[in-house]
Amino acid sequence: MAKKVYIGIGHGGADPGAVANGIKEKDVNLVIALACRDELVRHGVEVKTSRTKDEADPLEQRIKECNAFGADLALDIHNNAGGGDGAEVYHYHKGGTSKTLANNILAEVVKIGQNSRGAKVKLGADGRDYFGFIRQTIPPAVIVECAFLDNKKDVKIIDTAAEQKAMGIAIAKGVLKTLGIAWRPKETYTVTVSGLDKPAADKVASTVKALGFTAKTVKK
Repeated sequence: MAKKVYIGIGHGGADPGAVANGIKEKDVNLVIALACRDELVRHGVEVKTSRTKDEADPLEQRIKECNAFGADLALDIHNNAGGGDGAEVYHYHKGGTSKTLANNILAEVVKIGQNSRGAKVKLGADGRDYFGFIRQTIPPAVIVECAFLDNKKDVKIIDTAAEQKAMGIAIAKGVLKTLGIAWRPKETYTVTVSGLDKPAADKVASTVKALGFTAKTVKK
């Protein structure tokens, strides 16, 4: 039976989350989460995300969906504000698989050049986990804070779509390791287009790229 992972995507709709340096957290969260989803699906994992577009995504709904889904692991994707630097992942205060997941994600995020602020816990006044997503979800869960949007240096790790996708893939690698699934690189193919004038060759190359291949054009 395929492993199942639930990905919550923080903020959305009228709630932009953190806003700084021309970036809205809700938008970055979505790109990172969908890239993470796609990488997990590529490895045979069944994934449910809390949203696939910019829409309201309340915490209570994410928790309810996660528990109904019957996931093996759960993560909630966010980005930070407050002038800090680096990524941090919050986990269940008693450790276990949640802490393992947090450390595995951070290990992969560091590999793409981001600093690590560490795996952390946050408790409420009652001694329970402060974050509802960790406290109320059934599967081991974490909250991933990828970068500080209000730190001009830190935000450079995710200020383009390509970098956001790289972050999502890094997170997915940490999830896969926790699930005991070996990560495998994508197979690459190169299609050489020759014997055409440049406009025709470029059109063919565009189609080839849309199919997920690498195109190499040779001028006529």
